Formats: sequence, structure tokens, C-alpha cells
Amino acid sequence: MPITLTKGLDQKCYDCGIALNQLEIAYEIRGEFVDYIERKTGTINITLCSGCRERIIEYLKKDQGDAILKRKELERDNPRMPAVDYAEAEKEFIDNNPFGVKYPDDAGVGM
Repeated sequence: MPITLTKGLDQKCYDCGIALNQLEIAYEIRGEFVDYIERKTGTINITLCSGCRERIIEYLKKDQGDAILKRKELERDNPRMPAVDYAEAEKEFIDNNPFGVKYPDDAGVGM
């Protein structure tokens, strides 16, 4: 029976969940977050393995057009993924804004 060494695996990739030792951390993100579901803010420290780092860097290199095409592809391929009514979602967020941010009125002027 092979022996599995787990000593030093005290970190994890916050994307794929693999256990990492300190030397295997490839990317670290530190900063503030806004959780729009739980309606709270805070600070965060995320560590990533090399595979997840590469994938995220590829996403960062792509523009918004690529992101829109990816979403359309997912909506087409996954019939259970609901299409988003962006106008209603935006109105609901503005009406229930948990962070006190002011948005322009419907005409795009004023506050």
C-alpha cells in the first residue's frame, strides 16, 4: 500500500479545491470583496494552483465580446440555465441596493 504524504498541505486552491503546500501556491489575490447575494462586504485572500492561475489569466486576456459569446453558448447548450432579464435585474438591484450607491435616474441625468 503506497504511503500518502499530507504534511505541509495546509493551503488549498480556492478554485479547484486541491490541497497545496506553501511552495505550490502559484497566484494569490488579496483585497476587498462585495457579496451581492449575502449583501455584505469584507476582505478576502484567495490562493490558486498553477492550473487555475493559467485559466484565469486566459480569461483576463479576453475581451467582453468573448464573454458574451461564451454566455450565449452556455445558454444554448444548457436549457436549464435561465436567460436573464437584465432590465428587471438592474431595476431590482437599484431599488434594493444594499451598499448605498447612487445611480443616475432613468433619463441618465441627475441622482
